[in-house]
Amino acid sequence: MLNVTLRQLDYLVSVAEYGTVTAAAQALHISQSTVSTAIADLEHILRITLFVRHSRGLALTRDGEVVLAEARRLIRDVGNLERHAAGLSGQLSGELHIGCYSTIAPMLLPAVVTEFMQRHPAVEVNFSEGSQGDLLSALDQGRSDVAVMYAYRFRNQLTELGHTATKLTAVPPYVLLHPDHRLAGVDSISLRDLARDPYILFDLQPGDQYFLSVFEAEGAAPNVRFRTPNSELVRCLVARGAGYSLLSQRPRSTLSNEGLPYVTKELTTRHEGLDVVAVTPGDRMPSKRVTTFLRMAVDLMD
Repeated sequence: MLNVTLRQLDYLVSVAEYGTVTAAAQALHISQSTVSTAIADLEHILRITLFVRHSRGLALTRDGEVVLAEARRLIRDVGNLERHAAGLSGQLSGELHIGCYSTIAPMLLPAVVTEFMQRHPAVEVNFSEGSQGDLLSALDQGRSDVAVMYAYRFRNQLTELGHTATKLTAVPPYVLLHPDHRLAGVDSISLRDLARDPYILFDLQPGDQYFLSVFEAEGAAPNVRFRTPNSELVRCLVARGAGYSLLSQRPRSTLSNEGLPYVTKELTTRHEGLDVVAVTPGDRMPSKRVTTFLRMAVDLMD
């Protein structure tokens, strides 16, 4: 006999997201006592403590974090079941949430999301951006179905976590320079020739580690002047003459957001490109929505 209800799980998710029973009740347009009773009943049924109180509200216990992740998965699965039942004509339906590393997102999401929606209008497509850690957390907690990221020094850890990684492409590093830089006219550049120049480090894991390893491989040490997790800010700073940088993803335009030009150059030394992978949880079979997305992403980025 099933004692846990979807309503209790829904209230659990709301309290975890809003941080207090009061805020959750207001968002759900129900009374505080209704939410409090549901959480207390859920703790009694599961025989665990889900929340502990602190000065700012409620915090999940470790057991609560595990139950929250499962609750999110169950709620989404039920929603997908309802959508699937409504579309038994064979049309792909349900919800697809894509997590994507911030610098990959502009190169992948606009094309794949719009094409996916055009081909499969009954699927509700959503996405989020973030660092590698953010994406894996969302995947583990059931808030996303697939996470697109770089696999730099990470494949073994993905396997240990029980995840499956599908390679989409590999992208080599390149140099960004101000148009008036002394090396702007050469075909390719050695990082040793740039060692004294101010360097703008793209500082979002694992990009920062990867680009620093490129310098190490060439026996050079960068003169890091600025650090930023925003690749567009990197381009803006280079175009303003604040320094040079390394990136991997290449937009079609060589203009910054301010409309100022910069130039791109290949490295003299060939370096292993960053593998872009789509990660799915290894503890369950990917849905047809996910496998369809994977095929589209491979075709787009190949």
